[in-house]
Amino acid sequence: MKAAMWKGRDNVEIVDIPIPSIGEEEALLKVRAAGVCATDYHIISGKLKIGRAPNVQGHEICGEVVEIKTKRTDIAVGQRCVVATSVGCGHCEYCREGKQYICNESGEIGYYPYYGGYAEYVKVPVSAIVPISDKVSDRAAAILESTVCPTESLMRIGIPLAGTVVIAGTGPAGLAFILLSRIMGAGKIIVLVRDEKSEIRGKKFGATHIVNIKTCDPKAEVSAITGGLMADVVIEATGAKPMIESMPDYVKKGGNIILYGIPSDEDEITFPVKKLIVEEISVHGAVGNTKAWYPLVKLIENGTLDLEPLITHEFALEDINKAFDLYRNHDKTLIKAIIKF
Repeated sequence: MKAAMWKGRDNVEIVDIPIPSIGEEEALLKVRAAGVCATDYHIISGKLKIGRAPNVQGHEICGEVVEIKTKRTDIAVGQRCVVATSVGCGHCEYCREGKQYICNESGEIGYYPYYGGYAEYVKVPVSAIVPISDKVSDRAAAILESTVCPTESLMRIGIPLAGTVVIAGTGPAGLAFILLSRIMGAGKIIVLVRDEKSEIRGKKFGATHIVNIKTCDPKAEVSAITGGLMADVVIEATGAKPMIESMPDYVKKGGNIILYGIPSDEDEITFPVKKLIVEEISVHGAVGNTKAWYPLVKLIENGTLDLEPLITHEFALEDINKAFDLYRNHDKTLIKAIIKF
C-alpha cells in the first residue's frame, strides 16, 4: 500500500509498505480521508518532540472497515467510521475512568509506534471505531478529531445558559470552540484576534463580538461588552505566551479558564495566583478526547453542526508535502487541509 512515511526532519516520502495484518479485536480500515493536523507538521519539522521516525503520522481518520475480528455486533465490513485515536493500557485507574488519553502508558494512533491515517490502510483497535452514517461526509469525518478535544472540555466544564465566553484564536481549535459555544447556549461569544483576516473568520463562524487586541485595550473592551462582569468561561487556543498570561484578565469571579493552546518548551508562563485564589477562578487543561465522539457525530447527523466550512484545502496522498508547506509558509488562507483517497 502507499503511505506517507516520516523519515526524519522535514522528510516525508511516499513509499510502498505492506498492508497491516490484524489480530483479535482489531480492524483494518481503508482510509477514505485524513485531516492534516498542525501538530504533525510541528513533529515532522522538528519543532515538537513527540514520537520518533520512521513512522506514518495522521491521527484524524475517516475510514471504512474492510476486515475485522471482534465480538462486537454493531460493526461489520463496509461500515464507515471515524477513529477515536487515544490508546491506553485499558486497566489502570485513568483508563477505568474513561481517561485513557492521560494513561501512563498512553499512546495515539498516528504517533509512534502506531501507524496512522496518511496511508491507504490503517490498523486500529475495534474499541476505537466510532460508526458514522451517510449523513456524515468523508470530509467532515476526516476533521472530526480536531473538534473533539474542544468539545470534551466544554462538556466537562460547561457554559451557563446565555453565558459569556471569551476565546483567543481563530485557528481550527478556536473556531471549534466558537461553533460549540454557540451550540451549547452561550449568549455572548467574544473572540480575541490580532488582524483583519481573523476578524472576518471569527464573525463567519459565529462570534457575536470581535476584539482586536492590536487596535484597542482588550480588557477594557471586554469589560464594556460584559457590563463589567467579564466572562464566565475564557478559552486560550493559540499557545502564545502573552495570550496565555492575559487570560485571567478576562474571566469573572468564580469563572473558568480553559487552556488548550500548548506553549513552547522554553516558555515560562506567569499567572496571578493570588487573583485565582481570592476570586475562586478555576484553570483547566484540555487534552481529553473520549466522551465527545458520539455526541459530535449526532450533532453532524442532525444538522446542528457543519464542519465542512473549516476545510480550505484538499490534496491527494502523493501531494501531502504541499499540505505541510501551507504550515511551513504560514498560509493565511489555511484552516484545515485534508488528504482525500
